[in-house]
Amino acid sequence: MILSPEAVVQRQLDAYNARDLEAYLAVFAEDAQAFELGNPEPTMHGKTAIRARYADLFARSPNLHAKLINRITYARAVVDHERIEGRMGAAQVYEMIAIYEVEDGLIRRFHAVRA
Repeated sequence: MILSPEAVVQRQLDAYNARDLEAYLAVFAEDAQAFELGNPEPTMHGKTAIRARYADLFARSPNLHAKLINRITYARAVVDHERIEGRMGAAQVYEMIAIYEVEDGLIRRFHAVRA
């Protein structure tokens, strides 16, 4: 059974908050790409790159937590407004918009919008 785009993104968020790398990677397509909004070149391409970045992030962020402020789902797109704390051990709390493109039950593209 293929999960809805919203369910896929919720699994991603739950795995992120648990700092569970394998569960996190399980919702991404093998050729998934991550972008900073407005940059045509991906910041990460493929699960190997995602694994490397998030293994380091999870290891260095014992208090990492993203709180969902708002979510909009439309067709295959899910847009989350998140408040993130504990990133890389920092006390700073910041907000971001995450735009996920989900196809066949997997995240294919992820766009980050940061202030």
